[in-house]
Amino acid sequence: MTLEPFDPNGYRKRVLAAVDRRGGPDTSDAFELYDIPVDAAAAGTLDDAAVVARIDEVWGFWQRQRDHPKYRLLVAELVAGHDARSADLRDPGRRRVAAVAARAVREQRDAARYQLLDAAIARLVDRHGGVPADKVEGLHDVGALAGLDRAEVSARLNRHRLLPAAAAPAPDAAVVGPERRRQVRALLDEFGRLTGATPPPTLLALLGLDTGAGPEEVGERAAGWRTRARELPPDRLRVVVDELLVHVADLLEAGPRAIAGYLAAVEADAADALRPQVRAAVLVEDRLVAEDHAHLVDTGVEAGLDRAAAAALVARLAAELGAQVEPVPGAAAPPRRDPAPALTGPDLREVRRALREGRPRAAAAVLGDVRGLDGAPGTQARALAAQIETVVAEAARTWVVLDSARAAHRWVEAAALADRLRRTASDVPGPDGRTVADAVAEADGHVAAADRAFARVPSGPPTERVRALRQVLAACADHAAAFEALSRGAPPAAPVWVSAARDAAGAVLVLWEPPAEAGVTHKVERLTPEGAWRVVGRTADATIEDGGAPPGVEAPVYRVTSLVDGRASEPVRSDDAPRAAAGEPGPGGPEPSRVRAERGPGGVVHVSWAGGPAARYRVRRRRPDGGWSVVGRVAGTTIDDGNVPPGNLPVYEVVLVDDGASPGDVAPRACSDG
Repeated sequence: MTLEPFDPNGYRKRVLAAVDRRGGPDTSDAFELYDIPVDAAAAGTLDDAAVVARIDEVWGFWQRQRDHPKYRLLVAELVAGHDARSADLRDPGRRRVAAVAARAVREQRDAARYQLLDAAIARLVDRHGGVPADKVEGLHDVGALAGLDRAEVSARLNRHRLLPAAAAPAPDAAVVGPERRRQVRALLDEFGRLTGATPPPTLLALLGLDTGAGPEEVGERAAGWRTRARELPPDRLRVVVDELLVHVADLLEAGPRAIAGYLAAVEADAADALRPQVRAAVLVEDRLVAEDHAHLVDTGVEAGLDRAAAAALVARLAAELGAQVEPVPGAAAPPRRDPAPALTGPDLREVRRALREGRPRAAAAVLGDVRGLDGAPGTQARALAAQIETVVAEAARTWVVLDSARAAHRWVEAAALADRLRRTASDVPGPDGRTVADAVAEADGHVAAADRAFARVPSGPPTERVRALRQVLAACADHAAAFEALSRGAPPAAPVWVSAARDAAGAVLVLWEPPAEAGVTHKVERLTPEGAWRVVGRTADATIEDGGAPPGVEAPVYRVTSLVDGRASEPVRSDDAPRAAAGEPGPGGPEPSRVRAERGPGGVVHVSWAGGPAARYRVRRRRPDGGWSVVGRVAGTTIDDGNVPPGNLPVYEVVLVDDGASPGDVAPRACSDG
C-alpha cells in the first residue's frame, strides 16, 4: 500500500495544531507525528520504501518550520527526538508491533475524550428517542469542553437519529462593528497586563463609571485621564492609554445616543459569550437551574453589564432555547455558598468562582471526584472537571514556553506569559517549583530595568549608541524600542560566497564564507521549482544541512542573507559568481594544490585542497575504467562526495574554473595522487 502525497498545509492544521493543543509530542504517537496511517501499519500492508520516504518528508518539513511563530517550540522538540521516534517506523517488524500498541492507546484516549459527550447524547436519546436538531449546537459546546472539534462531534452524532426542531432565532445586531469591539477589547486586556491589574471589562469601567453614567461624567473623567496620560513616559502604556481615550471620545463622549450604542455593543459581546454557556446549561434538562442561573448572571456582570441587564440577557437567551428558568434564591444578596442541606455534590458555584479567579487547582480541590455523580449535577461537574483539566494542561504548556523565553532573555514575552498565568492559573507552579507571582515579578523587573537602560541610551556618537542599544538587547532580547532603534543603522556585509553539495543520504550541505562583522546570524533559503524562496533555517554558523531538499542529482539553488540587529544584507546565491573578500583574490585566484581525500562517517569522502576561498573549482573523481566523473563545482576549498563505493579511495582532480571561458587543459589543476 502506498501513502497519500504529503500535504504540508494539511499536516500543519491536522497534526501540529492537535499535538500542540494536547501539550506536545509526548501526548501523541510516532504514526500521528509522521502522518502514517496506524491501521495500515498494524495490518502490515504499507510499502517500506514509502514509509521511509514519508519519514524523510516530515523531517524536512519540521526543519522548514523551525522559525514558525506558533510552532517553533513544538518543532524543536520534534527535531530533537527524531531519531528515537522514527526508529520503530523504519523496521517493518517493530513498526507493526508499535502500530498495535499505538492503536490501543488511541482507543483509550478517545474513550476518555468522548465520555462527556456520549453521556449527554445518551440522556437526550433516552428522553426524546433521538437527538433534537435544536440540541446539536449545544452538543458541539459540550464536545468543545473535552477538546473535540466539530468534525469529531458530528461523526459521533451520525450514529443517532436526528429529530426536527423549530427554526433558530435571528442573531442580535450590534451597534458598534465587531472589528471596533475587538480593538477595544484587545486594548483593555493589554492595559490590564501593563498595569498588573484585572483588565477593565468596558471603557466605562476604565473611567471608573457604571452603566448609568451620562456624557458630563464621561467628559470629566476622560479629561482627567488625558491630563494624567500626558505625564506618562513615552512607552507602551502611554500608547495604549492614548488609543483607549480615542475610543472613549468616539464611543462615549459624543452624547447619550453614543453611550447607548456602546452599551448595546457590550451587551452583544456578552450575549456571544453567554449563549453557548446557556445552551450547554439547559441542554439535558431543558431548564436553567438556579445555581447555573446565578453563575451566568455573575458572568454577565463581569462582562460589563449591570446586574439587571445581565439577568434580562440570561432570561432572553434561555427563552430563545425554550427553557424554563429557575429563580435565583436570595437574589438581593446572593450568598457565597449555598447552605442547602439537600446538596450532596460539590459546590459548583465555588468551583466556577475559583476558575474565574484563575485558581484551577483550588477549583479541582473543591470539585473532588465526580465519577459517582448522576443527573444534571453530574453532567455539569464533569464538564467543569474537563475545563479544569484543559486549563491546567494549558498552564503547563505556558510554563514551558515561558521558561524558553526566560532562558533566551525574551523578558517582554515572558512578562506576557506570566501575566496570562496570573489571570488563568495563578496556583499552578512551574516545573521547577517557581510560583506564578515569582515569574511575574522577575519578568516585570527585567522589562522595567530594560526600559530604564533604554531611556539612558546616549544620542551622541553612533558607536556608543549602538553599544548601549546592544547592551539593552543583551539584557532583554525582545525590547521592541531598542531593537527598532538599532535596526536603523547601515546593513551588514553580505557573505563572500555560498556553495551547496549533496551527501550520500541526499541531504544538501550549504556552506558560505561569513562577513567579519561580530554578532552576525544568517538566514538560509532554498529556491523552489515554482520560483519561490523557502526558509531552511537561521544559524550563527557558516554551514547548515537541509534534510528537506527535494531529491535529485544536482543541489538546488540557495541564498544566504546576513542579519545583524534586525538589519539585512543583500542575499548571496549559491549560483552567483563568488565575491572577493577584503584581502583575498577574486575568481582568478591561486591555483589549487595539496588535494586531500579522507573517508568520513557513513562512507562520505571529504575532499579538501589549498586555494583561494573565493575562487570557484570543478572537482572530478577517477572511475575504475579510467574515465572521470564530475563531483561538482564549488566556491571554496572543500567538497563532500557521497557516491564513493567501499574500498580504496579514488583519485580526485581539482581544476580552477575561469567563468569567462570553458575549462580546458590549460586551467590550473591538482590531483590527490600528487
